[in-house]
Amino acid sequence: MADANATSGPPTPTSRPVRINAHAHLWRIVDALAASGWGDLRDAPQSVRTYLLALGRIADARSGIAETTDAQVAERAGLSVRTIMRARVWLEERELLVVMRRGARQGLRGVASLLSITKSALVDMLPSARASKDARTRARAARPGGAPNVTAWRAFPSSRRKTGPAARAPRPDGPTNIQKRITDEAAHAAANPPRPETLASIRALIARR
Repeated sequence: MADANATSGPPTPTSRPVRINAHAHLWRIVDALAASGWGDLRDAPQSVRTYLLALGRIADARSGIAETTDAQVAERAGLSVRTIMRARVWLEERELLVVMRRGARQGLRGVASLLSITKSALVDMLPSARASKDARTRARAARPGGAPNVTAWRAFPSSRRKTGPAARAPRPDGPTNIQKRITDEAAHAAANPPRPETLASIRALIARR
């Protein structure tokens, strides 16, 4: 029985092509369906496809059976538990998922549900999914200039960078205006030093604080 915390990820790739049928690994069937544009599941809620991707990694690769809870699948899918429950019911109604044993609460741990993904139903979607994807690809290619880009073009800031070093403005021969101002303020402060009584009052204020 597959563990909810385990994963049935892809093994080391081989050079021999793998035929996708009901005997193939579940994660391979789900990945092939996703690469084909999802077929009949393309118009389903996004949570349904995310649920299948998550469950495909949790369930046993051969049998397609998983012993897990909605909370565990929600953690793996990055969705809320309520969203996962709606996605599960959606798949149940279309006989793509069979709940062999419903979970139940027993103290703090509870009992996990026993779920079975109908691998043959997913495999049956592949031919029509690939045909629909090819039709969409041909339709995009038939448009003038390919698929239209309806996004307003905006230049990135990086496109305005210059390849060469930045050109520097020539330095003036004499002092700049800021340098002249600093020099004048320093000369004024030297010609008018603070009086002793002013310094004494300032020190008294600081001491009181």
